[in-house]
Amino acid sequence: MTPLSRLPLLAILVALAAAPAWGAPPAAAPRASARAYSAYLRGRLAEQQSDWRAALDSYRAAVLADPVAPALRVALAEARARTGDLPGAEAEARKAIELDPAGPAAAEAWLILGKTATISRRPADAERALRSAVESQVALAAKLPPGQAPVDPDPWRLLAQARLDAGDGPGAEAVLVELARLLPAEGAGALRDLGRVLADQKDLDRAAALYRRAVAIERRDTEAWRRLAELEESRRRFDEARKAWEGLVRQEPDDPEGLVALGRLSLRSGNSEGARAFFDQAIHVAPREVEVRTRVAFAWLDARRPAEAIAVVDAGLRTSVDGRLLYARGLALREERRWAEAAACFGAVATGDPDLDTAATAARASVLAQAGKATAGLSLLDAELAGRPGDARLVTARAYVLERAGRAAEAVSYLEAQLLVQPRNERLLFSLGVAQDRAGDRPGAIATMRRLLDATPDNAEAMNFLGYSLAENGERLDEAEVLVTHALEIEPDNGSFLDSLGWILFQRGDIPAAIATLEKAEALAGPEPTILEHLGDAYRRSRRDADAAQAWRRAIQALDAGAEPDVPGQRAGIETKLRDLPGGDVRPARR
Repeated sequence: MTPLSRLPLLAILVALAAAPAWGAPPAAAPRASARAYSAYLRGRLAEQQSDWRAALDSYRAAVLADPVAPALRVALAEARARTGDLPGAEAEARKAIELDPAGPAAAEAWLILGKTATISRRPADAERALRSAVESQVALAAKLPPGQAPVDPDPWRLLAQARLDAGDGPGAEAVLVELARLLPAEGAGALRDLGRVLADQKDLDRAAALYRRAVAIERRDTEAWRRLAELEESRRRFDEARKAWEGLVRQEPDDPEGLVALGRLSLRSGNSEGARAFFDQAIHVAPREVEVRTRVAFAWLDARRPAEAIAVVDAGLRTSVDGRLLYARGLALREERRWAEAAACFGAVATGDPDLDTAATAARASVLAQAGKATAGLSLLDAELAGRPGDARLVTARAYVLERAGRAAEAVSYLEAQLLVQPRNERLLFSLGVAQDRAGDRPGAIATMRRLLDATPDNAEAMNFLGYSLAENGERLDEAEVLVTHALEIEPDNGSFLDSLGWILFQRGDIPAAIATLEKAEALAGPEPTILEHLGDAYRRSRRDADAAQAWRRAIQALDAGAEPDVPGQRAGIETKLRDLPGGDVRPARR
């Protein structure tokens, strides 16, 4: 079945040349003289061998032998069209309609006329012919018991395509609903395809409605369930997404993608046991276990549950030492700040996939730097860059290692040199802005992030960086809030972005809203020192000294566990805040 999409003329011509027939094959041999029928059979044989010139000669002979057989006229019309004679094809098709205006040959002839008009860019003629083809088939189907009439879905599909090309989406949908009344599975599939086109055009509400209509007609259409689920999840309509994934799994209980998605959504709703059950089932039924284990591990990582990710990966590594699992394990260990073990995992990744292997090298160098082994990280990256010069992942990793080594100014110079070669590289520009900020050049960092946003206006990380930078000292809070709010529209669950918004609210003096936002940021991002410091500041401003002390102590704990300070001397600054509390000290927090 041809998916509903706007096809250029060349694509239509290619499809005509490749397909075995324009319409459905005749249900029975045409009524014709023996001589005509013999020529017709030769034509069919030539068709099967894609020899349309020979088929054309045979069908001509058949029509000469029996000029009043409408099915022979249809066969000749198709052969003429296939060999590029569109006017001749239309003449033969119209003759077939004259000979058999209410029969099956007329339905096929109208379809041929619809196709030739489409190729000739005569949309009004195509619409009329295809509508006639539809009406002919409906009339023929009405004469037989339900389900016994042979129905070719092509006229409905092509008519819907013509209406879609004319910008009439509702008209296209109405045609396909008609098709679904005769052929439910075909109609549902066509509605699903139309939904995909509308989704590509960002008409998401209508796309979702079409997917729902498709599954209402044909519950077994797992592709429609899948597309509906993915669309709703992308729109953060998680309840609707869960219902759609459940619909898919009811039809395909062993679908790993659906099971993993349901596990992921269970985690989002706080149902860890339900998530674990879905994940275990997905792994059990998966034909490619490593692939599914890796996806499950990433789901646990996204939920900031690295211990569960490690457990899933380790179970797989007992039977298959796969680089994808090792990489996921390295990420989980990095989340737990187990730098040496993470470096070992990343170092063991050797999959032959350049993207994954390079990502593992960059990650290994970064955790080496976090473990205080910046020299080893730089040596590793320099060796890799010798074979992959200019690779943005390796370049930004090298800049990060330089920053960790206290050489932020050198990182700035290095990135500026790389940007001379790749001036539009988003990753390099963002890394430069961060390095400039670390080197104490806040104006330079802001200018770089503005340059990045000029090139990529929807870069959420750059918007957040710029917004936070403006708000950090209470400057230009209106612009800062606009930037951070836009970033959160793109990534609503980003704890760092929420921290920025919370800090803007704090600077504005809206302390209750700041506390609520920062508490959400802390829940999403985990024990991050800056978020906890900001939360403590907000608690202190609201006279919740005990909560402030607990937040600040947890920030110190995170720094002691290896978390990266946001600014030099961050730990000492938090300790001062603790001491300034009535009866303050710097004892560790209880949690």
